[in-house]
Amino acid sequence: MEYGFVLPKLTDGEKLSKFAISAEEFGFHSIWAADHIALPVEETDLYPYTDDGRFTANFEDPQLDAFTLLSFVASQTTQIKLGTSVVIVPYRNPIVQAKMFASLDVLTEGRVICGVGVGWWKQEFEALNAPFKDRGLATDEYLQIFKLLWNTNKSEFQGKTYEFSGIAFFPKPVQKPKGIPIWVGGHTRRAVRRTIKFGDVWHPTRLSPDQIESMLPYIREQCKEYDRNIDEISISLKRTLHFTDIGIETNSKARSQAALIDSTAAIIEDIKKCEQLGITQLTFDFQTSELDECIRIMEHLADIKK
Repeated sequence: MEYGFVLPKLTDGEKLSKFAISAEEFGFHSIWAADHIALPVEETDLYPYTDDGRFTANFEDPQLDAFTLLSFVASQTTQIKLGTSVVIVPYRNPIVQAKMFASLDVLTEGRVICGVGVGWWKQEFEALNAPFKDRGLATDEYLQIFKLLWNTNKSEFQGKTYEFSGIAFFPKPVQKPKGIPIWVGGHTRRAVRRTIKFGDVWHPTRLSPDQIESMLPYIREQCKEYDRNIDEISISLKRTLHFTDIGIETNSKARSQAALIDSTAAIIEDIKKCEQLGITQLTFDFQTSELDECIRIMEHLADIKK
Protein backbone atom coordinates (compact mmCIF):
# COMPACT_ATOMS: atom_id res chain seq x y z
CA MET A 1 0.00 0.00 0.00
CA GLU A 2 1.23 3.48 -0.88
CA TYR A 3 0.11 6.63 0.91
CA GLY A 4 -0.18 10.27 -0.11
CA PHE A 5 -1.22 13.47 1.65
CA VAL A 6 -2.92 16.62 0.40
CA LEU A 7 -0.98 19.75 1.24
CA PRO A 8 -2.77 21.67 4.02
CA LYS A 9 -4.41 25.02 3.28
CA LEU A 10 -1.52 27.21 4.31
CA THR A 11 0.05 30.27 2.70
CA ASP A 12 3.29 30.24 4.71
CA GLY A 13 6.07 28.94 2.46
CA GLU A 14 8.22 27.80 5.37
CA LYS A 15 5.37 25.73 6.83
CA LEU A 16 4.52 24.20 3.46
CA SER A 17 8.18 23.30 2.99
CA LYS A 18 8.27 21.66 6.42
CA PHE A 19 5.17 19.65 5.60
CA ALA A 20 6.53 18.44 2.24
CA ILE A 21 9.94 17.56 3.69
CA SER A 22 8.29 15.70 6.58
CA ALA A 23 6.09 13.66 4.23
CA GLU A 24 9.18 12.68 2.23
CA GLU A 25 11.20 11.82 5.34
CA PHE A 26 8.37 9.62 6.65
CA GLY A 27 8.64 7.65 3.41
CA PHE A 28 5.25 8.47 1.93
CA HIS A 29 4.60 8.10 -1.78
CA SER A 30 3.14 11.48 -2.76
CA ILE A 31 1.92 14.94 -1.87
CA TRP A 32 -1.04 16.57 -3.56
CA ALA A 33 -2.46 19.99 -4.37
CA ALA A 34 -6.18 20.69 -4.70
CA ASP A 35 -7.57 22.97 -7.40
CA HIS A 36 -9.98 25.84 -6.88
CA ILE A 37 -9.35 29.22 -8.44
CA ALA A 38 -12.19 31.52 -7.35
CA LEU A 39 -14.70 30.28 -4.80
CA PRO A 40 -18.20 31.77 -5.09
CA VAL A 41 -19.32 33.83 -2.09
CA GLU A 42 -22.75 32.22 -1.87
CA GLU A 43 -22.84 28.89 -0.06
CA THR A 44 -23.65 25.88 -2.19
CA ASP A 45 -25.85 22.88 -1.54
CA LEU A 46 -24.55 20.94 -4.56
CA TYR A 47 -21.20 19.61 -3.29
CA PRO A 48 -21.31 15.86 -4.06
CA TYR A 49 -19.44 14.68 -0.98
CA THR A 50 -21.31 15.98 2.06
CA ASP A 51 -24.75 14.88 3.25
CA ASP A 52 -26.26 18.36 2.96
CA GLY A 53 -24.32 19.49 -0.14
CA ARG A 54 -22.31 22.15 1.70
CA PHE A 55 -18.70 22.57 0.65
CA THR A 56 -16.16 21.79 3.37
CA ALA A 57 -14.32 25.09 2.80
CA ASN A 58 -15.57 28.65 2.85
CA PHE A 59 -14.82 31.34 0.30
CA GLU A 60 -12.14 32.95 2.49
CA ASP A 61 -10.07 29.78 2.82
CA PRO A 62 -6.68 30.20 1.09
CA GLN A 63 -6.59 28.44 -2.27
CA LEU A 64 -3.10 28.59 -3.74
CA ASP A 65 -2.72 27.79 -7.42
CA ALA A 66 -2.07 24.06 -7.68
CA PHE A 67 0.75 24.27 -10.24
CA THR A 68 2.56 27.07 -8.43
CA LEU A 69 2.24 25.24 -5.12
CA LEU A 70 3.59 21.96 -6.52
CA SER A 71 6.46 23.79 -8.19
CA PHE A 72 7.36 25.39 -4.87
CA VAL A 73 7.32 22.18 -2.81
CA ALA A 74 9.10 20.32 -5.61
CA SER A 75 12.10 22.55 -5.00
CA GLN A 76 12.13 21.48 -1.34
CA THR A 77 12.06 17.71 -2.02
CA THR A 78 13.94 15.18 -4.12
CA GLN A 79 11.97 11.92 -4.31
CA ILE A 80 8.32 12.21 -3.31
CA LYS A 81 5.75 12.24 -6.12
CA LEU A 82 3.80 15.45 -6.81
CA GLY A 83 0.18 15.32 -7.91
CA THR A 84 -2.97 17.32 -8.49
CA SER A 85 -6.01 16.02 -6.64
CA VAL A 86 -7.57 17.02 -8.77
CA VAL A 87 -7.00 19.67 -11.40
CA ILE A 88 -10.33 20.73 -12.91
CA VAL A 89 -9.50 20.08 -16.54
CA PRO A 90 -12.05 22.37 -18.27
CA TYR A 91 -10.85 25.43 -16.31
CA ARG A 92 -7.68 25.92 -18.39
CA ASN A 93 -6.56 25.81 -22.01
CA PRO A 94 -5.52 22.19 -22.70
CA ILE A 95 -2.23 23.02 -24.41
CA VAL A 96 -1.23 25.32 -21.55
CA GLN A 97 -2.11 22.63 -19.02
CA ALA A 98 -0.16 20.00 -20.93
CA LYS A 99 2.82 22.35 -20.96
CA MET A 100 2.61 23.03 -17.21
CA PHE A 101 2.48 19.33 -16.37
CA ALA A 102 5.30 18.51 -18.80
CA SER A 103 7.50 21.35 -17.54
CA LEU A 104 7.10 20.24 -13.93
CA ASP A 105 7.82 16.64 -14.90
CA VAL A 106 11.04 17.63 -16.65
CA LEU A 107 12.23 19.83 -13.81
CA THR A 108 11.48 17.18 -11.15
CA GLU A 109 12.97 14.33 -13.20
CA GLY A 110 9.67 12.48 -13.52
CA ARG A 111 7.87 12.95 -10.23
CA VAL A 112 4.55 14.30 -11.53
CA ILE A 113 1.08 12.71 -11.36
CA CYS A 114 -1.71 14.29 -13.40
CA GLY A 115 -4.83 13.92 -11.26
CA VAL A 116 -7.89 15.16 -13.14
CA GLY A 117 -11.56 15.87 -12.59
CA VAL A 118 -14.49 17.44 -14.45
CA GLY A 119 -15.57 19.84 -11.67
CA TRP A 120 -19.00 20.51 -10.20
CA TRP A 121 -19.35 24.16 -9.09
CA LYS A 122 -21.27 25.92 -11.86
CA GLN A 123 -20.59 29.45 -10.58
CA GLU A 124 -16.84 28.86 -10.61
CA PHE A 125 -17.07 27.68 -14.22
CA GLU A 126 -19.03 30.81 -15.10
CA ALA A 127 -16.48 33.08 -13.44
CA LEU A 128 -13.71 31.44 -15.48
CA ASN A 129 -15.72 31.40 -18.72
CA ALA A 130 -15.26 27.62 -18.77
CA PRO A 131 -17.69 25.14 -20.38
CA PHE A 132 -19.92 23.81 -17.58
CA LYS A 133 -22.56 22.06 -19.69
CA ASP A 134 -19.97 20.25 -21.82
CA ARG A 135 -17.39 19.77 -19.06
CA GLY A 136 -17.37 15.98 -19.40
CA LEU A 137 -16.80 16.09 -23.16
CA ALA A 138 -14.20 18.84 -22.76
CA THR A 139 -12.36 16.77 -20.15
CA ASP A 140 -12.30 13.71 -22.42
CA GLU A 141 -10.96 15.74 -25.35
CA TYR A 142 -8.42 17.64 -23.25
CA LEU A 143 -7.05 14.34 -21.88
CA GLN A 144 -6.61 13.12 -25.44
CA ILE A 145 -4.71 16.33 -26.19
CA PHE A 146 -2.47 15.82 -23.13
CA LYS A 147 -1.55 12.31 -24.24
CA LEU A 148 -1.04 13.34 -27.86
CA LEU A 149 1.30 16.22 -26.94
CA TRP A 150 3.21 14.25 -24.30
CA ASN A 151 3.73 11.06 -26.27
CA THR A 152 3.73 11.86 -29.98
CA ASN A 153 4.93 14.44 -32.47
CA LYS A 154 1.49 14.89 -33.99
CA SER A 155 0.71 18.54 -34.50
CA GLU A 156 -3.05 18.58 -34.89
CA PHE A 157 -6.27 17.66 -33.09
CA GLN A 158 -9.87 18.21 -34.08
CA GLY A 159 -12.62 17.74 -31.53
CA LYS A 160 -16.01 19.20 -30.65
CA THR A 161 -14.68 21.48 -27.91
CA TYR A 162 -11.13 22.23 -29.12
CA GLU A 163 -8.95 21.96 -32.20
CA PHE A 164 -5.46 22.95 -33.28
CA SER A 165 -2.93 22.26 -36.01
CA GLY A 166 0.62 23.05 -37.03
CA ILE A 167 2.26 23.21 -33.60
CA ALA A 168 5.31 21.63 -31.99
CA PHE A 169 5.42 20.63 -28.32
CA PHE A 170 8.76 20.24 -26.55
CA PRO A 171 10.15 19.24 -24.14
CA LYS A 172 8.24 16.02 -23.64
CA PRO A 173 7.72 14.65 -20.12
CA VAL A 174 10.59 12.48 -18.97
CA GLN A 175 8.47 9.62 -17.61
CA LYS A 176 8.55 6.61 -19.89
CA PRO A 177 7.08 4.72 -21.64
CA LYS A 178 3.59 6.29 -21.35
CA GLY A 179 4.41 9.74 -20.08
CA ILE A 180 2.84 11.34 -17.04
CA PRO A 181 0.34 8.99 -15.34
CA ILE A 182 -3.26 10.16 -15.40
CA TRP A 183 -5.33 9.60 -12.27
CA VAL A 184 -9.03 10.20 -12.88
CA GLY A 185 -11.11 11.54 -10.02
CA GLY A 186 -14.84 11.13 -9.62
CA HIS A 187 -17.17 8.60 -8.01
CA THR A 188 -19.46 7.84 -10.96
CA ARG A 189 -19.50 5.19 -13.66
CA ARG A 190 -18.57 7.84 -16.17
CA ALA A 191 -15.42 8.53 -14.15
CA VAL A 192 -14.58 4.82 -14.30
CA ARG A 193 -15.10 4.79 -18.08
CA ARG A 194 -12.89 7.87 -18.39
CA THR A 195 -10.20 6.05 -16.41
CA ILE A 196 -10.35 2.98 -18.63
CA LYS A 197 -10.33 5.01 -21.85
CA PHE A 198 -7.72 7.64 -21.00
CA GLY A 199 -6.17 6.99 -17.59
CA ASP A 200 -4.06 4.76 -15.42
CA VAL A 201 -5.63 5.06 -11.96
CA TRP A 202 -9.21 5.54 -10.78
CA HIS A 203 -8.90 8.13 -8.01
CA PRO A 204 -12.33 8.50 -6.36
CA THR A 205 -12.84 10.66 -3.30
CA ARG A 206 -15.11 10.37 -0.25
CA LEU A 207 -16.14 6.75 -0.87
CA SER A 208 -16.10 3.88 1.62
CA PRO A 209 -14.35 0.57 0.89
CA ASP A 210 -17.79 -1.01 0.44
CA GLN A 211 -18.67 1.53 -2.25
CA ILE A 212 -15.39 0.78 -4.01
CA GLU A 213 -16.17 -2.93 -3.85
CA SER A 214 -19.56 -2.37 -5.47
CA MET A 215 -17.83 -0.73 -8.47
CA LEU A 216 -15.31 -3.53 -9.12
CA PRO A 217 -17.56 -5.56 -11.46
CA TYR A 218 -18.14 -2.45 -13.57
CA ILE A 219 -14.39 -1.81 -13.78
CA ARG A 220 -13.86 -5.35 -15.08
CA GLU A 221 -16.72 -4.92 -17.54
CA GLN A 222 -15.34 -1.66 -18.92
CA CYS A 223 -11.84 -3.11 -19.27
CA LYS A 224 -13.32 -5.76 -21.53
CA GLU A 225 -15.38 -3.16 -23.40
CA TYR A 226 -12.34 -0.98 -24.18
CA ASP A 227 -9.79 -3.80 -24.45
CA ARG A 228 -7.75 -2.71 -21.44
CA ASN A 229 -5.81 -5.16 -19.33
CA ILE A 230 -7.33 -4.83 -15.87
CA ASP A 231 -3.84 -5.17 -14.37
CA GLU A 232 -3.02 -1.81 -15.99
CA ILE A 233 -5.72 -0.05 -13.92
CA SER A 234 -5.08 0.77 -10.27
CA ILE A 235 -7.36 2.28 -7.62
CA SER A 236 -6.49 5.13 -5.28
CA LEU A 237 -9.02 6.23 -2.65
CA LYS A 238 -8.96 9.74 -1.16
CA ARG A 239 -10.57 10.56 2.19
CA THR A 240 -10.11 12.67 5.29
CA LEU A 241 -7.90 11.06 7.96
CA HIS A 242 -8.08 11.86 11.67
CA PHE A 243 -6.98 9.68 14.60
CA THR A 244 -9.21 10.26 17.59
CA ASP A 245 -6.82 8.72 20.11
CA ILE A 246 -3.62 10.75 19.69
CA GLY A 247 -4.70 13.90 21.46
CA ILE A 248 -5.86 16.03 18.50
CA GLU A 249 -9.40 17.34 18.79
CA THR A 250 -11.86 17.08 15.93
CA ASN A 251 -13.48 20.32 14.85
CA SER A 252 -16.92 21.46 13.82
CA LYS A 253 -16.20 21.73 10.09
CA ALA A 254 -18.63 20.06 7.73
CA ARG A 255 -17.44 16.49 7.35
CA SER A 256 -17.10 14.93 3.93
CA GLN A 257 -18.66 11.54 3.35
CA ALA A 258 -16.71 8.40 4.32
CA ALA A 259 -14.24 10.45 6.38
CA LEU A 260 -11.85 8.17 8.26
CA ILE A 261 -12.18 9.78 11.70
CA ASP A 262 -11.72 7.01 14.24
CA SER A 263 -9.39 5.21 16.62
CA THR A 264 -6.05 3.83 15.48
CA ALA A 265 -7.35 0.26 15.71
CA ALA A 266 -10.41 1.01 13.58
CA ILE A 267 -8.35 2.84 10.97
CA ILE A 268 -5.94 -0.09 10.73
CA GLU A 269 -8.89 -2.39 10.02
CA ASP A 270 -10.20 -0.02 7.37
CA ILE A 271 -6.80 0.05 5.66
CA LYS A 272 -6.69 -3.76 5.72
CA LYS A 273 -10.09 -3.86 4.02
CA CYS A 274 -8.81 -1.48 1.34
CA GLU A 275 -5.79 -3.74 0.74
CA GLN A 276 -8.01 -6.81 0.45
CA LEU A 277 -10.09 -5.06 -2.21
CA GLY A 278 -6.99 -4.36 -4.30
CA ILE A 279 -6.77 -0.64 -3.57
CA THR A 280 -3.09 0.15 -4.02
CA GLN A 281 -2.90 3.76 -2.83
CA LEU A 282 -4.64 5.84 -0.17
CA THR A 283 -4.60 9.63 -0.30
CA PHE A 284 -5.57 11.59 2.80
CA ASP A 285 -6.44 15.17 3.60
CA PHE A 286 -6.91 16.61 7.07
CA GLN A 287 -9.66 17.93 9.27
CA THR A 288 -7.13 20.38 10.69
CA SER A 289 -4.98 22.99 8.98
CA GLU A 290 -2.55 23.29 11.90
CA LEU A 291 0.88 22.28 10.62
CA ASP A 292 2.02 20.49 13.78
CA GLU A 293 -1.20 18.49 13.95
CA CYS A 294 -0.95 17.47 10.29
CA ILE A 295 2.62 16.30 10.82
CA ARG A 296 1.61 14.34 13.95
CA ILE A 297 -1.09 12.54 11.98
CA MET A 298 1.41 11.68 9.23
CA GLU A 299 3.98 10.52 11.77
CA HIS A 300 1.43 8.31 13.53
CA LEU A 301 0.49 6.65 10.21
CA ALA A 302 4.18 6.22 9.40
CA ASP A 303 4.66 4.40 12.72
CA ILE A 304 1.68 2.16 11.97
CA LYS A 305 2.86 1.17 8.51
CA LYS A 306 6.24 0.13 9.86
